[in-house]
Amino acid sequence: MKKTLLNVIPMPKEVEGASADGSFSYVTVAASSVSCPEFSQADFTLKELALKLHGVTLGSSEGGISLNYEDGLSEGEYRLEIDGEGARAFASEIHGAHNAASTLLQLMKPEEGKGAPLGGVTLPAVTVKDKPDCDFRAVMVDLARKWHPFETLLYYTDLCYFYKIKYLHLHFMDTQSYTLPSEVYPKLPTEERHYTREQIAYLNEYAALRGVEIIPEIEIPGHSASMVNAYPELFANLEEGEESTDDYSLFNNNIKNNIICIGREGVMDSLRALISEVMEMFPTSRYFHIGGDEAAIGNWGGCKRCKRYMKERNIDGVRSLYTHVVKEVTDMVLSLGRTPIVWEGFPKDGTEEISRDVIVTAWESYYHLAPDLIEEGFKIINASWQPLYIVPWARWGKPWVAEDIMYWNIYNWQNWNKKSPAHLNPINIQPTDAVLGGELCVWECTYAQEIGEAREKLAALSERTWNIRRYLEDGEFRAKLDSLLPLARVLSPDE
Repeated sequence: MKKTLLNVIPMPKEVEGASADGSFSYVTVAASSVSCPEFSQADFTLKELALKLHGVTLGSSEGGISLNYEDGLSEGEYRLEIDGEGARAFASEIHGAHNAASTLLQLMKPEEGKGAPLGGVTLPAVTVKDKPDCDFRAVMVDLARKWHPFETLLYYTDLCYFYKIKYLHLHFMDTQSYTLPSEVYPKLPTEERHYTREQIAYLNEYAALRGVEIIPEIEIPGHSASMVNAYPELFANLEEGEESTDDYSLFNNNIKNNIICIGREGVMDSLRALISEVMEMFPTSRYFHIGGDEAAIGNWGGCKRCKRYMKERNIDGVRSLYTHVVKEVTDMVLSLGRTPIVWEGFPKDGTEEISRDVIVTAWESYYHLAPDLIEEGFKIINASWQPLYIVPWARWGKPWVAEDIMYWNIYNWQNWNKKSPAHLNPINIQPTDAVLGGELCVWECTYAQEIGEAREKLAALSERTWNIRRYLEDGEFRAKLDSLLPLARVLSPDE
């Protein structure tokens, strides 16, 4: 990679056109167009955000920016040619076209002497060749523990587009609330903490215009008090006074009624109806996240129905039942035509039951270590708690910063928690295609609490998943980030 420091995050693979001192000449463009209808969405979003970010209305005539089809480029790959004749972007599919448009938006400067919203923008005269190293570049936002107003979901979508983050993972359900609408189970949506069908439909359309794919998540079988309390007749355990000491949870997540009863007759039919409803709300989402971690499985050991269920199926204890449930629910998701994702959480023993089409998000390095998951044949996502989590730091301690993510890579897991094997000895594995990419996770915060960190750390996550090999010094990354943060703040304003 030739190190020419355009103010672009993530750093493009190849840049040509700088003078000997690293400066650029500039050209002016005032319009954008497409040469193939497949890229019309990218052109629409480019015009929309050029106005929002730079106060410039790009016309629709030829001779300015053009989005063009070029055979042979891989998914997400793009090429830019910017010279006196305009700016020509090339891609073979829509994600590459969106990535080219994102780069152009970061490079744009309003033309001096022209009043917004009319006039043009200047762009450096460069040739760029670029493609991502990882397809899976994601951010997860927790909507269930702390309510997020609907417009903040749109802000995150724009931020994903700006930093070339492909997936927006939305944690719609947890102990505290169920934030999706439901016609199948109308008592399930938490009062004043759920979105409408109209809002979800709009979010899908908004994200599609930006090439951002939504990953919906509902938590099964743990973190499920919102389901259990709304419909105890469908999901609650039948306690018999016994207690099990095997809660298998690092944080002792033993909240009352926080795990679904697997022994109830028809419970899988109930879950299938709910999962199908959520899938229908996100018709273009290829992935469906079932949660699957930190389940208070000790409650199953004190449930008459679950004990009978285990006995009838020769399931040896609640840990084996845990693996069985993950298998049953992920098989259900696969049968409905989606790829299931689960958090690292199910025990190592018995994993031969679970389909290798299931993707595992390795986050804690406690329940099931990344090297073991790979050896067992799973594809995984790196969401290493340290440094990829944003949480309420008053509770968890001193936060790490965006530059800490620059020292991480997708083959590295760290943890501040002394119980994790990755605490004193971070886990490092050899490069492998089994690691699909990385994910920044935002937990337990309001939008106002998290967004400042998210703007910076998502940029670092983007840099380190687009480019697995590190190319930027801390100061170089910070200079780029500081130059782009004013635009990121426009797209994701503070409340």
